[in-house]
Amino acid sequence: MINPASLLAIFKPPGRRSPYSRLNPMARFTSFLTFLIAPILSADIFFQLSLFGAQFPLVYLSYSRRRLLTSLKSSVILIFLIFGLNYLTVKDIYFSGSMVLRLINMITASAIFMASTDPSELGDILTKLKIPYHIAFAFVIALRFIPTLAEDVEYVIASQASRGLEMEGGKLMERTKKLVPLLVPLIIIAIRRGYQLAEALESRAFGSSDKRSYYVEYSWSHWDYLLILYSLIIVALIISTIAL
Repeated sequence: MINPASLLAIFKPPGRRSPYSRLNPMARFTSFLTFLIAPILSADIFFQLSLFGAQFPLVYLSYSRRRLLTSLKSSVILIFLIFGLNYLTVKDIYFSGSMVLRLINMITASAIFMASTDPSELGDILTKLKIPYHIAFAFVIALRFIPTLAEDVEYVIASQASRGLEMEGGKLMERTKKLVPLLVPLIIIAIRRGYQLAEALESRAFGSSDKRSYYVEYSWSHWDYLLILYSLIIVALIISTIAL
């Protein structure tokens, strides 16, 4: 069974700095997009296996092994569903395995990026890409609220369990009704957090000026260019190998 709290936990900001997280956020974002889009380019199982192997050094450098395992564990049902539906449709075990590896490659790329990138850095990336700041800020705040929401879910479940609410067991309608004592407190908590955030932004005159300064200025090093070259060259080599 999928644990929603563990699924949301993959969005938690990185707990410690890794060698990979010290690279320029734009370089990490470029590598992330490369390994996120590359699995779509081919359905060849060798291509997908090669991409998965090419991401292993980045998993090691980003300290994302635990987050990757959590993501894969939370996606087990989806992985089996994709494999089963593809096999029933095309009757080809290699194609079905390739589709599963495609999903795993995308999950791996996302785990590497999320394990090494703080939401504030992601906001800076969107700003550099000429996304309006208020949109980038809303996206960053949403990411920051995801792990907070996961913690709130755990607290509410524990609180209601201490009052005798049993979430497991019963028919579908009974289990659906049991969600009401969870949803109502969560909605109230979310509204309160929204008011607190709005007051904090208003007290700091958010949006009063279009001219902004940045606390952190990112510089480029030869390691950043090496990361981009590594990502692009690996994908190009795998594609050329398959074409031959």
